[in-house]
Amino acid sequence: MGEVRVRIAPSPSGNLHVGTARTALFNYLFAKKTGGKFILRVEDTDKERSSEAYIKNIFDSLKAMGLNWDEGPDVGGPYAPYTQSEKFDVYQKYAKELMDKGFAYECYCTQDELEEEKQTCINEKRPHIYSGRCRDLSEEDKAKFKREGRKPAIRFKMPSKIMKFHDVIKGDLEFDTSLMGDFVIMKSNGTPTYNFAVVIDDMQMAMTHIIRGEDHISNTPKQIAIYEALGAKVPEFAHVGMILAPDRTKLSKRHGATAVSDFIEQGYLPEAFVNFVALLGWTPSDSVEIKKLENIISDFSLESISPSNSVFEFDKLNWMNGQYIRSMDNSELTRRAMKYMEKYDTSEYSQEKLEEIVASVKEPITVLSEITDAVEYYFGEDVTYNVEAQDILNLPEAKEVLTKSIDLVNSFDFSDHDGLVEKLMAFRKSFENVKPKTVMWIIRAALTGRLRGSELSAVFTILGKDRVLHRINKAL
Repeated sequence: MGEVRVRIAPSPSGNLHVGTARTALFNYLFAKKTGGKFILRVEDTDKERSSEAYIKNIFDSLKAMGLNWDEGPDVGGPYAPYTQSEKFDVYQKYAKELMDKGFAYECYCTQDELEEEKQTCINEKRPHIYSGRCRDLSEEDKAKFKREGRKPAIRFKMPSKIMKFHDVIKGDLEFDTSLMGDFVIMKSNGTPTYNFAVVIDDMQMAMTHIIRGEDHISNTPKQIAIYEALGAKVPEFAHVGMILAPDRTKLSKRHGATAVSDFIEQGYLPEAFVNFVALLGWTPSDSVEIKKLENIISDFSLESISPSNSVFEFDKLNWMNGQYIRSMDNSELTRRAMKYMEKYDTSEYSQEKLEEIVASVKEPITVLSEITDAVEYYFGEDVTYNVEAQDILNLPEAKEVLTKSIDLVNSFDFSDHDGLVEKLMAFRKSFENVKPKTVMWIIRAALTGRLRGSELSAVFTILGKDRVLHRINKAL
């Protein structure tokens, strides 16, 4: 096998969807595993729906995932341009070649005529297949239509046969092409259709493998027919199952985030997200699910991708992201968490203290955006008590606990963390008529305004003596 060349070719009609991201990832993994090239191509022929903002989102999202391309619109390459809208003359050239060879023809049918054909098929309860009425038009007929102001589309003559091909993931497939009819390859406005443009691009860019979603399987016979008509080598195809929501329906926004940028913005770590997405259809050989990208690459193969659909389990993504958060170096985690603490005056702490803050709250966190709320009580002089904290502070025994805790705090060596922990443990057991758990809840409520959060010893050492005493007195 020569150099492997694969591509991701998104349409910039929306932000990068997780399904397209998974396809990009599989292409990237295959290219890196085989020492091949991963190419980014932009399919922007639909000018009404395409936008520069979506193109930027696609680029940024792929880069955030670490999927850097070897060739593309921004980095160039030997097969430029890598944007379809810059290649209309190329598509017209190949359409003319197909017409000259007798594989395509001009179609002057109006939309009303085509709709009438379709309705007839519906009424007769048979599949809608274009009748081919323009296949053998005379020059006189063409001239007449042109005088009427009709602009022709170009249709490909679909051969009538049983077409068989091997799909690397799905296995051997076959289609009866007589049921497909002649299809448009160039619209009357000079724009290429998807099935035509994608073949020309893949052929010109020497793609060896086409790895994409199974929703494209029905397009494959049409594309193979064009390859064969042009005398080009047909690449290998590998169609990946769909990504479904937990309720087994098509994954959509009603289930939650579907764009990569939304997940990143919510605070999913890109490496955790990539790890999770890789498992949507691919199974590691050693069954170990948490893997770095380089380890996924070394273990990856197209043959190990399941032909079945995958379910996007948000709970599993949250679990995996939490695992990555807890295992990340505190300085790096703090660097990434800073954007979620912008509402606070972080300048009141040193970098070392900020890292202590993040380390103290990271245990239960699943996404970085949760840090905004988790660290709130570390900033400012006072805290706001939630309902649970208010109830605890209104207990009759709260005043006794808080009053005695002032002496406790004054006895602390705030630089001696272990000693502080020991004194807190002894203090919680020193009351005859107050449960140890209630003692700690009262102190926590006074210092943080809530009953859950960081270890109390961390709260003491990070807040410092003056602020701890201030909050205890405020609670009193």
